[in-house]
Amino acid sequence: MVLPDDVALLFWDIDVGTLDLDRHRDYVLERVMARGNWTAMKWLRAQYPEDQIAGFLQRRGSHLPPRERAYWSLVSNAGLPSEPGGGRPSWAG
Repeated sequence: MVLPDDVALLFWDIDVGTLDLDRHRDYVLERVMARGNWTAMKWLRAQYPEDQIAGFLQRRGSHLPPRERAYWSLVSNAGLPSEPGGGRPSWAG
């Protein structure tokens, strides 16, 4: 599969030609959820059904920063409790 440029750039550390979207699903989900821009995020939602995204969040959501975890939980209806963090830093007033 040929990945869009915005997605392929996220996998700078591997040969994207060897990436299998089914076999490497958790790796792809985590990388795009944590680091992807809007285009990559839309691509991810088109590639994986909501229940697979929610399942990933249930298993490995703790690996994501709080802001990304909250967003993906919302769009996938995963129902994860929100955590503090991801908003304005406390020193910003």
